Amino acid sequence: MLQNYNKWSVLKIFFDDPYPKGDGFQLREISRKVRLSTPSVKKYLSELVKEELIIKSKHRIHDYPLYTANRDSEKFLFLKKIDNLMSLEESGLLEFLERACTPDAIILFGSASRGEDTKVSDIDLFLLCNETSLDLSEYEKKLDRKINLLFAENFHGLSKELRNNIMNGIILKGYLKVF
Repeated sequence: MLQNYNKWSVLKIFFDDPYPKGDGFQLREISRKVRLSTPSVKKYLSELVKEELIIKSKHRIHDYPLYTANRDSEKFLFLKKIDNLMSLEESGLLEFLERACTPDAIILFGSASRGEDTKVSDIDLFLLCNETSLDLSEYEKKLDRKINLLFAENFHGLSKELRNNIMNGIILKGYLKVF
């Protein structure tokens, strides 16, 4: 169990920053970030490369390996979505929104719902309820992201494109009556 958690923490480096500065992450850099020994991290990286979740390449000048997220992998995007959902739940944001607004539905949409978000992406949430003024700074700090809330009392009053984007999102609470 602990090994799986350690492997997840290595993978989380790539979820949090799929486009690192430079050409990718170095082994020692990852080891420092996750606070694990270099041999352990090397083992997990080898497993993640075999699973095609990350890509190993050579530095263009030096001969040491670099690691980047395999953003073309459906499995990577799926796991990144799960990580996004876990982060939202652990931050307490969903519980706060339920208490403050009592929405009929909360839906994550946009890049975060598709697993295509980066560390500079915002988090888009649709709330089916009356618009309420909320201070989200505590949760933006916890998630290290800007949070955009879209309120609507009537889902069908939104544009077709926006409705489609929301319907293709992830329902976090409640449901939408589409037809």
